[in-house]
Amino acid sequence: MPDDLFSRLFELFNQPGPVNWKLAAEIAKHLTGERQPVEPWAAEELRELARLAEYRVGEAAPFPVRPASDVLTLDPRGWAEKNLESYAPLVEPFGSTIDGGEAAPLMDQLAPVMIGMQVGGLVGSLATWLMASFDAGLPPHHPGPIQIVVPNVDELQPDGVDRREVNLWVIANEVAFRSLAEIPWVGDHLARLIDDYAASIRIDPTKLSGLMMPGASPSELEKALAEAGGIEGLVGGEDAEGPRQELEAFLGAVTGCSRLVARRSVDSMLPGFDRITETRDEARSDAASGPGIGLRPVPVEATRLGEAFNQEVERRYGDDALHVLWSDPSRMPAASELRDPTEWAARVLLDGWG
Repeated sequence: MPDDLFSRLFELFNQPGPVNWKLAAEIAKHLTGERQPVEPWAAEELRELARLAEYRVGEAAPFPVRPASDVLTLDPRGWAEKNLESYAPLVEPFGSTIDGGEAAPLMDQLAPVMIGMQVGGLVGSLATWLMASFDAGLPPHHPGPIQIVVPNVDELQPDGVDRREVNLWVIANEVAFRSLAEIPWVGDHLARLIDDYAASIRIDPTKLSGLMMPGASPSELEKALAEAGGIEGLVGGEDAEGPRQELEAFLGAVTGCSRLVARRSVDSMLPGFDRITETRDEARSDAASGPGIGLRPVPVEATRLGEAFNQEVERRYGDDALHVLWSDPSRMPAASELRDPTEWAARVLLDGWG
């Protein structure tokens, strides 16, 4: 981070509340850069495609599809501003990872800063590359209107595929993802997995002394974070890998199912679906690999495993199988089961399927 951002970090250190929203907004603003123009006609075309996709996804999905109130066309800065607080529940549990021991009073002051840094960094970095919420695979707390980041969509240019096909691909994936994320138990199950993951990691307070020194200059703050190994270097806890894998497996099942449904809903209208998907997955593999504490975008491999898993469930149990699978969180695959549906099948048969 450049000096000007660390100057703001120092100035904003004592903001009130459990999340330092002012700092979060500054970080997101810094990451997204200047505003970009969005053609006004884009909204009408995307609204038209959204109505089409909602009908088609509703025909193909094993879950209800609720029409969105509107379609908003945004630039990265606008998307970050509208979504900053809606992603807070995904990172707030990680505030409990700051365990200061004898330095607890200082750590209590530091927790809102760390959460603000995390949510600002998460939303700001997402805004620079995602096209809509499905792209990251992290369900926002309040979905609201469909939000499309038009400049990021414009950068997706698969060979031999025209712009309207790309727009339909984006909209169909977003409608399917939003609809699945709105299944009543999905949000609660995700929150439990996030809590389990957050409880398993700790931020080492001894590595943060440079961030807490009264009168520290911006360059000293930057040096302290670098010496800690960056954001990643602050995190400790040998027990975090298992909960992280379980969280990733669930999000992989979600994004994999939504991709499968989107594919089926527009396959006859969009022969380039696989070509667009492959092009986007290649770009996402690089964009989604940044460091952070807590949640990251869902890895491409997890989505691919999730789609294959949902297909295997359907193959084993018939056309109504996905409806049964997504009716109860107990039927969700564990991390090992996402890679081995046979292990999952043995468990659900014992528990009762159907």
